[in-house]
This record gives sequence, C-alpha cells and structure tokens, in this order.
Amino acid sequence: MILESIRVRNFRSILDETLYFESLTALVGSNGSGKSSFLRGLQLFYESSPRIEIDDFYNRDTTAEIIITVTFRDLSPEAQAQFSSYMQGDKLTVERVFVWDNGKVTWKYHGSTLQNPAFQEIRDALAIKDRGKSAREAYERVRTQADFGSLPPWSTLGAVPDNLKQWEAEHPDCCTRQRDDGQFFGFKEVAQGYLGRFTHFIFIPAVRDASDDSAEGRGSVLTELMDLVVRNALSTNNDLASFKREVQERYSEIIDPASRAELTSLADRMTKTLETFVPDSDVRVDLQWLPSPEINIPLPQAEVKIIEDGYSSVVSRTGHGLQRAFILTILQHLVLAQSVMMTVDESSEKQNQAKQEIRLPNLVLSIEEPELYQHPNRQRHLAKILSQLASGKIPGVAERTQVVYSTHSPLFVGIDRVDQIRLFRKTSYAPDKPKVTRVISTNLDKVAETIWEADGKPSQQYTGETLLPRLQTIMTPWMSEGFFAEVIVLVEGEDDRAAILGVAAAMGYDLESKGISVIPCGGKRSLDRPTAIFRHLGIPVYVIWDSDKGENNSNPEENHRLLRLMGKTVEDWPCQVCDQFACFESKLEYTLQDEIGKDEFEQCLKACQEDFCIPKKKYAIKNPMVIAKVIQMAQRHGRSPTLENIVNRILAMK
Repeated sequence: MILESIRVRNFRSILDETLYFESLTALVGSNGSGKSSFLRGLQLFYESSPRIEIDDFYNRDTTAEIIITVTFRDLSPEAQAQFSSYMQGDKLTVERVFVWDNGKVTWKYHGSTLQNPAFQEIRDALAIKDRGKSAREAYERVRTQADFGSLPPWSTLGAVPDNLKQWEAEHPDCCTRQRDDGQFFGFKEVAQGYLGRFTHFIFIPAVRDASDDSAEGRGSVLTELMDLVVRNALSTNNDLASFKREVQERYSEIIDPASRAELTSLADRMTKTLETFVPDSDVRVDLQWLPSPEINIPLPQAEVKIIEDGYSSVVSRTGHGLQRAFILTILQHLVLAQSVMMTVDESSEKQNQAKQEIRLPNLVLSIEEPELYQHPNRQRHLAKILSQLASGKIPGVAERTQVVYSTHSPLFVGIDRVDQIRLFRKTSYAPDKPKVTRVISTNLDKVAETIWEADGKPSQQYTGETLLPRLQTIMTPWMSEGFFAEVIVLVEGEDDRAAILGVAAAMGYDLESKGISVIPCGGKRSLDRPTAIFRHLGIPVYVIWDSDKGENNSNPEENHRLLRLMGKTVEDWPCQVCDQFACFESKLEYTLQDEIGKDEFEQCLKACQEDFCIPKKKYAIKNPMVIAKVIQMAQRHGRSPTLENIVNRILAMK
C-alpha cells in the first residue's frame, strides 16, 4: 500500500492542510514555507518514539491536538484482510494524535470504523474506573431503546466492546465512520505493529552526518545493520557454533582439577593451616571450580570504506555528494533488514534462504533537498534515478518505492511533470496569528481544459494525455526555474527577455533579485501552456507578446487564443498594456526604437556592440547588459514609457 495523502493539523506552521501524493512528489516553495514541516509530520506518523516540543504546536497552542492523518491506497489483499473493519472502500485512513498533558506528550493511533453514535455514551463510560457501574448504567439505558433491543443483556464489563462491535457489524446502515478508541494496529513497539508489515519509511534530512552512520557504535545505523544482517547470521552459523563448543570443551579440559595439581595442592596446604587452628577435628578445605563460564567469542565489527577511482577512503573523507548517496543506500538496506526480521523466523535453513530473497512490500523514501552537494550532472542523474525508482523502472529494496522530496533545484522538477509538483506558500490566517502553510497543486487535465477553452473549444476535448507531447518543446531550464519564482514574466524570445531585464536595470531594478523570472518561451505559440500551468499553481504570471501586424505569415487567431486566455475580448491586432499582460501591434523591439528614437537607438546599440565586442546585431539585441546600456545611453534623448509601464506593472504583481 502507498500514500495517497497526509492531513496535518496544529503542527508548526500547518494549521490544517492536506498534501496529496503521487508515486513521486516534489515539494517546492521558498525557505520557511512549510515543506520540511510536512516531511517531519510524515516522520512523526511512522516513528515509534517521536519527540514533540511545545514549539511544535501551531502558535504554541497546546490546548489543540497535533493530528497526523494518513490515507493509504492500493492495499494488497493481505492488507485489506488485516484492516477490513477500517477500510473505506479501497482506502485505509489512520490518525496519530498527539496530546500535551502537563508538560508531556502522549499519543495514540486511531483508525476510523463504522460506529453507531448512540454507543459513544457507553464507550466513554468504559473509561471510567468505577468497576463498570457507569458503563452498565449507560449500556442498560441504550438497550432499553427500541432500535437497540437486539443488544445482548449485560454480562461482564469485558464483553461490552464485543457486543457493540457485533451489533455495528450487523447494522452498518445505522453507523457512521468515527475515530476508534485508539487501539489501532500501529508500527513496531506501537500496539500490534501491523502497519509496519505493509509500509516502511525512510527520512533523510538536509543535514545528516554520514560518519555517524558509517561507524560502529551504540545506536549507529551500521551497527544495527551489521547485527541484523551479518552478525545475526554468524551467530547461527554451524561452523562457528562447532568452533565455540570445541573451545569450551578444550577450556574445561585445561582447568580440570584432575589434570592440574594447582587447585588440589592449594586445598591441601590450606587444610594443614586450618588444622593448626582446630586440632583434633576432622576438617578439610575442598576447593572446586564453579561450573565453567560460557566463553563468549566476540563477533567482528565492520569498517566501511568507499573505493573511488581505485582509492580507498573512510566515508567521512569522501565528497559530501557521495556521503549523501551512501546515507541513502545504507538506510534503505537497514529498513529492509528490519522488515526481514519482522517477517521471517530464523529457525530453519530454508527460511534463512528465503530471508535473503525478501523485498519490502512498500517503501516511502523522503528526502530533504536531494540536490545538496551534488554537481549539476549528478543532480540530473539522481533526479532521473528517483523518478525511475518511483515508477518501478529500476529495482529497489522494495517491491514498490514511493518518493517524496523537497527541492530548490530546477533539475528536480519539470513542466511535463506538473502533476507531481506541490507548491508551498505562507498565507495570513488571522490578526496576531502566525501565517499558515498552504499547498497548491494542479494536473495536466485541468491545464488542458484551460487551453481548450482558449482555443475556442474545438470539437475534440483536450486532455492531459494529448497535452503532454506539446510540452516537450518548452522543457527548458528557464521554464523549470519558473516553479521557484514569486512572479513569472513570459516572453516570446531571448531578445524580449533582454529588453525587459535591460529596461528594469536602467530603472534601477534587478528583477531576479526580487524573485521575478523572465522566461523566453520560443515563440508566441508556446506562451499558452506555461501561462496556464503557472496560473493553475497560483504563481502570478505576466505575459508579453507581439501581435505581428503586417508581418509575413502572421495569424490573428494566435492573438485570439492569448486574449481568451487573459479573459479579454478577442481582436485581431491588439496593442495594450494591462495589469497581467502586454501586447504590441507589431514588435516590442520596434516600440523600444520608436520611443527612444530609431537613429539614437541604432547609434547606442552600435557603440555597445563595440564596447562588448559583439559584432553581430542579432546577438547584441538578445543581451540584457547591452540593452540596459543602450537605454542608459539613450535616456539623455528619450525614454521608453511603454516598457517602463510594463516593468512597473510587473513589480506591482509581487
């Protein structure tokens, strides 16, 4: 079974928000937006001994419970049978509730079962320690009602829960789903640990010392892994057991008093001395060995070294990127070993052989910033590996691996994988209250519908599947950076990008430092898809295009499509500057030249080409530094009010 969603309440910056999962889920957002809080919330759900402090409660409000609610889907037949009474259709929902009680935190797992609301009075009374008096009174009160006459008569206090469950099983139509009494099957060391048979979790935080994991010591990952996989097998090895018996026997032979005189000789001498103190008595000193102690043959400890390019080194002396990869590796194998110990009895050789072949049923791999310490090429490779691992294209330690990571790297997201992206934002909640985390997501089907409407609703409805091939042409590093921007400006080409950045620089604004990304899309026909995608994710988007009036092969329908996307009235050759878009009757470059003065523009551009050693105009016009310099030089003769107006409107979106 895998994760479908996690709902977190009253934890850190998360007051009440739900995160939905895919096979691979990428969490994107600025620092402090709540990405790590969700990952930590997921860790709290799985941990056997979680640590909660007062600062973990939203606004330090300990009167409200921290509640982590996880919904699983795709349960195996075995899991469905195990949790049949808790299933909602084909899904399983489990809550872990944390309560602050006099400076300490207590917690319980809860499932949701079909219960009759009228029985809640009885269940509450069962918790009262009065030898069942309150429970019996409540039970009899309910039983006298006509609807519940089939309840068995009161017999013993212990029989009451079973009586209620039996009635609810026979009358499901009279029940609603409610939180159970906190006896849900949890993980290892929690209740009966049944959840741990079907789902496992690994969390790799942004900061973790690989040297601690790779050295033997109490509580270290390596020690636990060696104990479970290697030393446990050695302890049951026949050859080692035989050697231990031989050593024990030889040791007993060596110290046997019959073969050594030291013990009996000392006893005789002590007897003679004793006789001097108690003469004329039959007294002797008898010295015997206690039963031979069992000889403990210590099992070996391990040392981990990484051999890179033929050179062997301890893990702590390798590069940080390799250390992160090692942590990812050793933790997966530790979880696998722990799962094996839970499911396989080591009493037979056949089962020991089976143990070597076991793979985890499901693994949730959670990583904070997988790009840390990784060279860009390694980032691409790791992103590809995680994607293939989540899709089942490469084998892992589990039959199915679900991956969720937070990232600040464009190499770990893609516009073609928008279904996997979850955008995090902080929003105001109430006066004098901390901001709260919000999660925004979309999918390609929704985007496709928006584009279909912009195209005038042709007969064939667009879908995410039909849209996907059209995203390939706009899959650029610039486009991926858009997911991390606070405001996005979409333009047709690099020359338009240079013009906007150049005008902003001449006005004294660095757009990139303000979180504003100016992204060239490779032409007017490619503006619609990123506009729809980023807007569906709640990112403010400003769109700039040329209407191309009078240009060869110009098509007014392309302008119609973009105007519909902007929610504006259709016209063939629009020319306007609005709050969310700007379009030029012909070209942006011509507007810039007309407002500065064509001759002045050409002279300044030529001078900049010489200064920057860029002989060809077509390259110079695409360089933001050149355009900024041109505008600065030309300001003594004229400015570009249109482009300055556009820059001001872009800044106003932030």
